[in-house]
Order: sequence, then structure tokens, then C-alpha cells
Amino acid sequence: MTKIVGRESSPSNKISWTPSDGSLPMKHSQSGNRMAGTIALIIGSGWVYLFWNNIYESLVARQIFPDFLMMLFIALPGIFVILYGLSQYVYFEETTISRNDVFWRRRGLSGSRQWKEPISNYKGVLKEHIYQHGGAGQSRSGYTVYLIRLVHEHSGKDVLLYMSESSVSVTPSDWDRKWRQYAELFQLPVLEKVENGVSSSDVSDLDKPLIDKIRSGKLKVEHVNPLETKLGLMAKLERDDDLWIVTCYPVWNIWRSLAGLIIISLALSIIHAYKLISPQLFRYFLLFIPVCMIAIGFSIRKHITHPEQLALDKKSIYYRYRNKRNEWVTDDMPLRSIFSISVKSNPMHFRSAGDLVIEGKNRDIRFGWWLPRKTKLRLKNLLLSIIADISA
Repeated sequence: MTKIVGRESSPSNKISWTPSDGSLPMKHSQSGNRMAGTIALIIGSGWVYLFWNNIYESLVARQIFPDFLMMLFIALPGIFVILYGLSQYVYFEETTISRNDVFWRRRGLSGSRQWKEPISNYKGVLKEHIYQHGGAGQSRSGYTVYLIRLVHEHSGKDVLLYMSESSVSVTPSDWDRKWRQYAELFQLPVLEKVENGVSSSDVSDLDKPLIDKIRSGKLKVEHVNPLETKLGLMAKLERDDDLWIVTCYPVWNIWRSLAGLIIISLALSIIHAYKLISPQLFRYFLLFIPVCMIAIGFSIRKHITHPEQLALDKKSIYYRYRNKRNEWVTDDMPLRSIFSISVKSNPMHFRSAGDLVIEGKNRDIRFGWWLPRKTKLRLKNLLLSIIADISA
């Protein structure tokens, strides 16, 4: 059977720790690439050798300018390549994490550096992901890099604990588990990037019900009056008996299409004014624009008449949306099964905009990436405030 390349969903940690990952003390060392250094030394030496006779003759003849300087300038690339080759033989970097300290040292052509920092000075263990676009001419398409860092106030003292890559929309199976294990190992908070900064919490609180964290005071909630709140663009709050209903209109992509159509129309008008396009071709474009406007109008009507809705009562949260088969689907999640509500990016999607994420015991509800950032944050605060009032 032929192996399908690039479909691995659970790649291992590319940062190797000895004697074992997750057992203190743990050490990671990295040396220069001696193969690349050898090739660089051969190429650089050959380059300098080609021009050495000319440099030597200009020195003997005392023709410092312009011959010597010109030949030296030509030979400089070879000298830099030689220095790079030597650096690969000299370079060495090592990070050692013990029960109480982080010790780091590096050796290179420019000299040696080292520092030692107590574990207690670190803010916590941060989990993050970065999407890398596959550039033109590259053999590899876009992929996601999953990282776990030991974060310090000064970024120069951050320690990369975990790195994994995946070209499919599935997070590594050990990414979340390692994040928790490192935090427990170092007795530090877990950190996660969210829309308005970085969230921090104890590992033991990750799987506690949101209601319990609010009641115990571990999660501070800003009180919001639902009757006076204004969610902003593309979202509306309503009351129906014991239900609070938020209606979201996912028309962001449509407005972008409409804006693009207006820009194209203006550009064509300018081009026609300067007679850079034939009148007949310009008329064809004018006939095409109303067709696009009608299509956009139908799309807006569809989204307005079939909006996504989020509802909340004293027991559960309900999320209603239309699936790809154009069927209504309703997900519900009991309030006691909810661990957190936040706005953060989705590692399984390359877009930079964050989702409104309701994390539960067995599954999550993600929606609203098209909403403006302020609307998503207001909606998050509104949901937390209503749940806090319910749990009081």
C-alpha cells in the first residue's frame, strides 16, 4: 500500500528532550549543521582562491585604490560563506530545565552567552498555533505549526517546549495533553491566546464547570444589563419568555463582495474615461455588474431570512444553524457542562479571525468568526454575565 504523505494527524514533538520529555531535569541541545558547514567552507574557499592572486598582486604593486578594494569587494561573498561554514562547527546551544531553574547557554563565533532563571519567574505555559502559507514555487502547501512555550516577561528568556506540524485540519493528539502536563510539571498557570490578550488559569480549573468558577470567584465577570446592551453590527438580542436569543447575520463575505464590485466599477470607469478600453467591452462589463448585484441581493436575502441563532435559558445553551445540505441543525449544551467561553482563533482553519468558542465537556460550539471583533467580545461578556446571574 502506498503511504499518503502529509496526512499525519498526530505528529510527534520536534523538540527532543533528554533523558525524557516531561521528567526533570530535562535537557535540549542543538549543534550546527556540519554538513552544511563543510559545503560552505569548500565553496567559500574556492571563491576566495579565485581572486587571491589578483588581491596579492595589487598589494605588491601598492595599488590600494581602486584595484585592491575592488578585488576585496568581489571576494567578500566568499569570506562571508567561509565564516558561515566555521560558525556551523562552533555553534552549540543547550537548555536545561531543573526543578527550580532554567539554565541556557550558547556558543558561537561571536563568543559565549548564558543565563539562569528561576522557574518561579515565568508567567506560565502558553499554547499557540501559527498557520504558514505555502508560497509560490514551494513543494509544500499551507500547514499549521503547534507550539507550547514557557513564557517569561522578557521574550528572550522564553523556552520552546513543544513544536509540531500538521498539513491537515486535525490538531496533534498530544498538543493539549502536553500543555497540561508541562504546567503541572513546573507548577505554573496554563496560558492561551484569546482575542483580547492572553488568558491564564490553573490546570485544575480547566475541566471545572464555568458556573463553579464564577461562584468561587476564580473567574471575575463584568455585569452586563441585557436590556441595555448593544451588541453591534450583525447581531441582535431578543427576549422570548425564559430564553435570551441572539440572532447573528453572517453577511460579512457578502459585504466584501459588494465592496469589491464597487471598486471594480470605479476602476473600469476610470479606465474608460482615459480610453484604455474599447466602448463595446466597457458596455459588456456594465451589463455584467447588474447580474452580480442581483446575485448578491439574493444571497443577502437568504442570510437575513435564515440567520444563525444562539439561545440561553437557565439550563442550557442552544445553537441553531444551517448545515451544508441546507438543513436546520440545533446543538444544545447544558450549562454545567460548559468549561469556558472565549474568543480565539481556530487551529483547524487558516483564517486569522477568531471564533466565539463555548467549550464543553465532550464538544465545543464555535461560531461567529464573521462578526466584528467588538461584537464578539460584547457577546462573550453578555453570555458570561447572564450565566453569572443564573448561578447566583
